[in-house]
Amino acid sequence: MSHPNSTDRDLLLAYRSHEDGKALAELYKRYAHLVLGLCLDYLKEREAARDATMDIFEKVAKKLKQMEVDYFKSWLFSVSKNHCLDILRRQTKVAPLEFSEEIFVESDTDSRQDENQRLEALREGLHQLKPHQRSCVVAFYLQGQTYDQVAEKTGFSLKEVKSYLQNGRRNLRIYLEKRADESV
Repeated sequence: MSHPNSTDRDLLLAYRSHEDGKALAELYKRYAHLVLGLCLDYLKEREAARDATMDIFEKVAKKLKQMEVDYFKSWLFSVSKNHCLDILRRQTKVAPLEFSEEIFVESDTDSRQDENQRLEALREGLHQLKPHQRSCVVAFYLQGQTYDQVAEKTGFSLKEVKSYLQNGRRNLRIYLEKRADESV
């Protein structure tokens, strides 16, 4: 089968019936830029959009083996939109920490002592994290490295880096909230 001239339906059939990787690659080639654009619209960050695009096509490859799809483009759009919405929902549940002055300085009236206490709490919180979480959080947030750079530096897979970052952020947030509650 000549894939570049095939219809989406032909490619889907080839992938589903023969697990033809070239057919799936052609679908990816046709629609990856659209999925990336949609992910950028929702996620607003290029790196996150790229990661989501790859995750979506991994998900699509698995789903296409189990289900029959009549209109690939609209189905892919729906899968992509739902994937992005899931990411955004998870982010709001976890409330990711941004390591910026906003964490440490609530207003201009905060005393230097309060700021130092918050910095110390953050340092202590980082030391409470498991070593793999701490190394990923420090590299990503404090050193400004990308997911790929953190993975290369630490030797962890990309999935492990993302997991360690998510868990590290959550654990750090919990530690900081607990400490704030104790000081009230």
